[in-house]
Amino acid sequence: MLGELLSGDEEVIEGGEGLKSRKDDDEALSGIKLYKGETLLELTERWKLLQTKLYDEETDTFDLSRVPDVHDNVRFDMLHNPHLGLTETLQKLYDLAKSMADCVVPQEYGITIEEKRDIGSKMCHTLLEKINYDLAIARTDNQVDMRYLINMDYSADLPINSMGRRVRSRLYFTSESHLHSMLNVLRFPSIVPSPLSLNGQEVLAKASELCYLTQVIFRLFEDTQKPSEDPRRFRIEILFSPGATATPLHMAELYREDDATRFDTEALQKISIDLLTCAQVEEYFAEAIEEGKTDDEEDDEVEKTPKEKKDKDKKDTSPVLKEKSSATKQVSKDEKISSKGTKATEVDKSENGTVENIAP
Repeated sequence: MLGELLSGDEEVIEGGEGLKSRKDDDEALSGIKLYKGETLLELTERWKLLQTKLYDEETDTFDLSRVPDVHDNVRFDMLHNPHLGLTETLQKLYDLAKSMADCVVPQEYGITIEEKRDIGSKMCHTLLEKINYDLAIARTDNQVDMRYLINMDYSADLPINSMGRRVRSRLYFTSESHLHSMLNVLRFPSIVPSPLSLNGQEVLAKASELCYLTQVIFRLFEDTQKPSEDPRRFRIEILFSPGATATPLHMAELYREDDATRFDTEALQKISIDLLTCAQVEEYFAEAIEEGKTDDEEDDEVEKTPKEKKDKDKKDTSPVLKEKSSATKQVSKDEKISSKGTKATEVDKSENGTVENIAP
């Protein structure tokens, strides 16, 4: 199929702006403009390089890891270069690449359930820590918390009953690989039961591709009628959408600019179990975070205390430190007196730094 795009009979024309067949009666395509200033020569070289990496003629083998690259490239050209007249060929290639990518891409993050869980917990370890931390902050009141109120100027446009309530929002922008990893962590539990419902598991299983604007939303609700020690006071809903999953075929038509459906994304669907508490989610994430620790991190935790003790002993026996001048002793005394204030300042800075990294 790639051979239909790359005949191998083209030659570079003057200026390197386009290609021309070796047949004398063919006109050059140098005047055609491609997306973002790409030339036809660059487009052809891009596909030739991809074909070379996908198939090795010497060993007569295919590199399946290049299938997602084929899928991305054909989708790109269908979306942004539909005027090349290759719509029919690209559509055939897209159908083949899409079917193979739907099989290959999920296997990049583990083949067995154990591998998917292990790879997922390691890849999105930091992301899970951040979400778990923000959930804890959202259900508590302390100096780190930021509070946002709904803008009353738009109250008539919002179907919200309690307009005066506090709204805490956290936005995370990440890659497709981290989304696959996090969804695998949610889908495949270790000891703590998964927070996903059977319907939610089915929804994720059918979402073969995570497209642009894929969303995973954790909604935290508080029931003020329940006691503060009741775990049911805070419940969570997990929603999911695979994003803009429409095929790029309709973009090749001349009226594509008038077709607003290309902007549509899949509707959000609830994938969590009913009456899921925040405590359950935090426990589930805590287990995944612990499993995602690398050997280096575990070794650092084990060796941290003995190393600090050794450094302290070495410092105490240093002959240089025994020969302090009176001025040095006075400075040390002043530092001890002001240590309490310095510690408070450091905490305040740390908290301010945390707040600045949170988007409303």
